[in-house]
Amino acid sequence: MGTEKGGAEEAADKTLGWIGETVGRMRGDETLEAEGRTARRMGERTTYYVSARADGGWKVQAEGASRATSVHKTKGEAVANAKELASGRPPSQLLVYKQDGTVHTEQTYG
Repeated sequence: MGTEKGGAEEAADKTLGWIGETVGRMRGDETLEAEGRTARRMGERTTYYVSARADGGWKVQAEGASRATSVHKTKGEAVANAKELASGRPPSQLLVYKQDGTVHTEQTYG
């Protein structure tokens, strides 16, 4: 299921974003500043996954978590719960998988 960022990669995103934002501010380059701010926030983003369970149910799990955040009988229930989590904690991303493990939808919040 998807690629997960490691601690070093996340830290690098935050650092490079901070540098870009700072350089843009110093040069008066609003575009560079905005790009840096976006990169920094991407390093802070939490990704939530909705995926099928072996028992036929569906689970919601945050990236890097060892256990599911919640377990549901239907995919619809799991997606509704995951949307609520992701939209309430921006910046975040929601990846919803099909039964076969391929990505069905992706949504970014904040």
